[in-house]
Amino acid sequence: MMEIFILPASSIPERANGINPRPDHFPSLKRVGDFAVIDYNFLFGIHKVTVLRAKFLHSLHWLQSSVAANNSLAGSTSSVARRYSVSIAILVLATAIRWALDSALGNTQAYTFYFAAIALTSWYSGFWPSILAICLSYLAAHWFFVFPRHQFVFHEYSLDDYISLGGFLFSGLAIAFTSRALHNARNRSEAERQLLAREIIGRERAQQELQHAQEQLREHALTLEKRVEERTASLRESIQSLEGVCYHIAHDLRAPLRAIQGFTTILLSDYASNLDQTGKDFARRAANSAHRMDNLIFSLLEYGQLGHMQIPFSNVPLEPLVNATLDHLADEIRSSKAEIRIEQPLPSVWGNPELILQVLENLFSNALKFIPAGTIPKIHIYFEQTGKLVKLCIKDNGIGIKSEYQKRIFQIFEQLNKTDAASGTGIGLALVAKAVQRMHGRVGIQSQPRQGSVFWIELPGAISQN
Repeated sequence: MMEIFILPASSIPERANGINPRPDHFPSLKRVGDFAVIDYNFLFGIHKVTVLRAKFLHSLHWLQSSVAANNSLAGSTSSVARRYSVSIAILVLATAIRWALDSALGNTQAYTFYFAAIALTSWYSGFWPSILAICLSYLAAHWFFVFPRHQFVFHEYSLDDYISLGGFLFSGLAIAFTSRALHNARNRSEAERQLLAREIIGRERAQQELQHAQEQLREHALTLEKRVEERTASLRESIQSLEGVCYHIAHDLRAPLRAIQGFTTILLSDYASNLDQTGKDFARRAANSAHRMDNLIFSLLEYGQLGHMQIPFSNVPLEPLVNATLDHLADEIRSSKAEIRIEQPLPSVWGNPELILQVLENLFSNALKFIPAGTIPKIHIYFEQTGKLVKLCIKDNGIGIKSEYQKRIFQIFEQLNKTDAASGTGIGLALVAKAVQRMHGRVGIQSQPRQGSVFWIELPGAISQN
């Protein structure tokens, strides 16, 4: 028995949602004059489709929620079970939709809705659940919607059936593998994005730390620069004060000494007849002490000036300076009958000629002065060259120096022999060490008591003008 509705024909639109309500579109729709006759079963089917659509949207929302929960629990056993459960739920939903439209579709379009189910499963549940969905989709479609229904008759398959089966499997696998590739690409992109984000955060943190370090460095540099300026200013004041003291020493202290020397000389020359032998001896001692004090003050001035004076450098030939020093000490050499031997030619060095002349004069003077009584001084001058360094050696046959005193003699006011025969100011070798140091060189000694000494100075060799 067929239940029908009789409606006015005007209530049936000529075009609804882009579909003309022609009999070929709605086989249950018939027009009788001004009335339209509609099968009740057809209306009920449309109602069922509407209800199923609402349920599908609700299920899809639940599916998205499930997938979100699935992503948060990835890797666990419950997550795997949930993904397979979602896959099966999607297949059940596709089967329900196809079953609701069965009256309209009949034995056609058996696999169409399952492609959508496979696509959703592969995208939300992953690769292996989509493989399960392919297998279950084929079995469900074949059981419910392929004639003869509710039975599997694989042995009666025709060529078209096998082609249909192959097309379904190929399409399903293509969907699964494509979705898997898209998932992998998305995961790689997400991993790269996270890595890039971490790298950006790390670089920003490093940049901030670098900026902080640069700020601290600038602050330290400013503080250090300020301290250097303060100490430089203090050092300039000290140098100026020292120069003032040296000026007073040179003029105010040496003037009385010259007066003492002058008066004692006059006393010994003009009033010698009024003095007995003891008085003459006292006068000579006073003159000698004043002369020695004057030499000491002069040596102190020279030592003080070496610390801060500007020193120009150039290529300096040693041989002319050695000859000039020997000419300056000619009287002492002649009086002591000293024997001088020079290994020529002597090389050139990089230094200051005035300082080298002062060094040579002090070393030669000591070689002539500090000798055993009754011994003729013998001085041997030679050089050794090691790479770019020149070592000038002065060997003598003097009294020698013990090893424990060999470093002390280059300090100021260190005088190991304070006899009349070997008198000195105690500043000569300190001047030598200071001058050689200002020329970026070294000074040293090799000596044994009563076996003579070898004083040497090492300076950079001459620099080629090319």
